[in-house]
Amino acid sequence: MSDRSSWESRKLRYWAECSGQSRRASLRTSHPAPAASPAQARLESRVLEQLGTSPSLCAHPFGIASLTSATTSLTLHLDPYMGQERYSFPEHCLSRLLLSTPAPGTGDDVPGIPGLRVSGIEAGGRQLHLHTVSPGQAATLVLVLPRGLAEGWADIEGRYRHWCEDNGLRPLWTTPHLDPVESGYLNAYPNLERSRARRAAVGSALLRRIALFHTVTAFYRVQCWDDGDSWKIDARTAHPRALWHDQLLQRLCHPRWGLLVHVAHRFCHCAEPDAPYQWGHTCAFYFDSHDEDDPLYLRVHASPEGRDYDRQIETLHQVGASQNWMARAFPRRAVQHHDQHHQAEQL
Repeated sequence: MSDRSSWESRKLRYWAECSGQSRRASLRTSHPAPAASPAQARLESRVLEQLGTSPSLCAHPFGIASLTSATTSLTLHLDPYMGQERYSFPEHCLSRLLLSTPAPGTGDDVPGIPGLRVSGIEAGGRQLHLHTVSPGQAATLVLVLPRGLAEGWADIEGRYRHWCEDNGLRPLWTTPHLDPVESGYLNAYPNLERSRARRAAVGSALLRRIALFHTVTAFYRVQCWDDGDSWKIDARTAHPRALWHDQLLQRLCHPRWGLLVHVAHRFCHCAEPDAPYQWGHTCAFYFDSHDEDDPLYLRVHASPEGRDYDRQIETLHQVGASQNWMARAFPRRAVQHHDQHHQAEQL
């Protein structure tokens, strides 16, 4: 194989791993995960902030099965359900991304992204197109429903709108301009907004590579948030020692296609043969970049929940997780124990 074909193969593999799409799909861009424009990065960073701490398990990290990215746009293909009760994940996305005014007299903050608006519904009701109306921050986002889901975005958006109105909330996602409530959110904490803007490129780059946490690791749960100082990633593995993180680190720190960061501090002994303990072990990695110190922090837990993963396995079965991925994410004994327990309950 020539150097050129080998390079193209590695590029295509990276693209498939970080997008969650098959390598058979054509690579449309010169970069496997192109960097977003500044305005687009700010939107994507807020999206990651809102979806990064989902309250229950989905079939993929943050409920994103795959994605396609360009400099000024991002398309997210969503999972259908979340949690053992199979709540609608698309509706959860709307509750986290689309902003409403608080109910009168409550003073409560409502989750959502100020200035994010619905542009329209396309592709037979399967695609929800969003855009921002904040001055100087034009950006777009497309949310795609999974195949096989009976209802379309019109049904989901209408149901969520009615819920907001029944609970005293005023939906803002169809108003043409910024509402005073949104302006108040943006102006109340100017230092926070400036620090968010500084970290937006890292948040956007993480979101565009979110499938790496599903394709090259064995983490059954991933959470991510911006703590006001850096991006924190908290991952849990069902294996006694967190041996899957090095593959992820290689992808995130790839010199050509990664986040332009490197591991500055590594607190990890899980690969040592005489490590004093296995379960409950945590590995921690601090990253540095050319622009700032510690823009990213990764923490990997060998889950303290022990060897009984029936609840997690059952939930992931319910939300449609891939059997091949489940076999990698959980020890064989845990899957067998769950299957035997499930069969006994059926009998």
